[in-house]
Amino acid sequence: MPTTKLPLVSVIIPVYNAGEYLRPAIDSILHQTFQDFELIIVDDYSRDESLAVARSYETDPRVTVLANEQNRGRSFTDNYGAEYARGKYIAKMDADDVALPHRLQTQVDFLEQNPTVGLTSSFMQCFGESDIVYEYPLSADAVRSFMLFNMPVANPTAFFRRSLLQEHGLRYDDTIQDTFGEDYEFIARLTQVTDIVNQPDILLHYRTLPQTLKADVHARRNAKSNQIRERQLRVFGIPFTERELHVHNTISYFPFTLGDITLAEVHAWLWKIHTFNQTRRYADPAAMLRCVAERWFLTCYLNPDKRVNSLREYRRQPLAQHHRVPAKLQGKFLLKSYVLRHL
Repeated sequence: MPTTKLPLVSVIIPVYNAGEYLRPAIDSILHQTFQDFELIIVDDYSRDESLAVARSYETDPRVTVLANEQNRGRSFTDNYGAEYARGKYIAKMDADDVALPHRLQTQVDFLEQNPTVGLTSSFMQCFGESDIVYEYPLSADAVRSFMLFNMPVANPTAFFRRSLLQEHGLRYDDTIQDTFGEDYEFIARLTQVTDIVNQPDILLHYRTLPQTLKADVHARRNAKSNQIRERQLRVFGIPFTERELHVHNTISYFPFTLGDITLAEVHAWLWKIHTFNQTRRYADPAAMLRCVAERWFLTCYLNPDKRVNSLREYRRQPLAQHHRVPAKLQGKFLLKSYVLRHL
C-alpha cells in the first residue's frame, strides 16, 4: 500500500500484454536516482502474465497495482491511473520501455525551475529493431507550430503538473482506444492551456518492434491523427479546402508520399500557413516559419521524381531560404536528384 506521505511524482504505467518486457520497465523506475515517487501500474485486462508480474512488486510500498475488469483501452487506463495519483507531477511511462536512471530527477528539476511550463518530455533512443534517436521541438512556440502536423511530445517521457487535470478538467478521451491517437488529442488540448517545453536530453530507451507487427496500428493511428490535425487547423483558424486538408495530412507523417499532389501545391499550402500565422499569431512567426520551412525540405527530399526536379523545385521556392539543411543531407539530396535524372 502507498505510504501516507504524499509523493512529489506519480509515475503511471498502463499495461496490456506486456509481460515479456514489463520487469525492465518497472525496475528502471524503481532504480531512479530521484526517489520521492509512487508507481501506479494499471493492467488493462491482459491475457498474458502482465498482472502477475506487476503484483510481484506490491511488496514495495511505492507500488500500487490496479486492474481493469475488462479491456477498456489506453485512454480509460491512463485516466484510471491518474485518479489514484497523489503527486504534484505525473510521469508517463510505457510498459515496454526503459527509463534512464536520471529521468525523473531531470524532469522534476526542469519543472521546478520553470513554473510557467506545464509539461515537458525528452528525446528517446530506440532499441530493438532500430537505434535511431527521436527528437522533438524544444520551445513552446516550436511545439505549438509542430502540433499542427504531428505529435510534438515523446509520450513515454511526458511529465506534467497534475494540477492541469484538476484546474481544466482534462482527461484522455476514452472513446479513443488506439495508442498515439489518444496522446496526440490530449496534448493538443493541453497546448491550449499551458506551455509545453521539451528537453534535448535522451531520458528513455524506446523499444521498437518489427514493422510487420505495426503496419495495421500505423494505419489506424494515421486515420485518427488526420481527424486531430483537422481539429487543430480549425483551432488555428486558417480556412482550408478539402484538397488543402488532403495536402496537409499527406505531408504530416513519414514517408510523405505525395501521389497526385504536386510540390507546388505543398509549398502554396505551407506558405499560406506561414502568412496566416503572421496575422493570427497562433505561434511566434519565426518559430512557425522554421517549422513549415523544414516541412518543405522534408517533402521535397522524400519525393524524388524523374519528371520534376525536386531539388530545383525546393531551391526556387521562398521557404528554402528559411531552413538550414545539414551538409550531409544536402549531399544526399544532390546525389539522389542526379542519379534519378540520369538513370
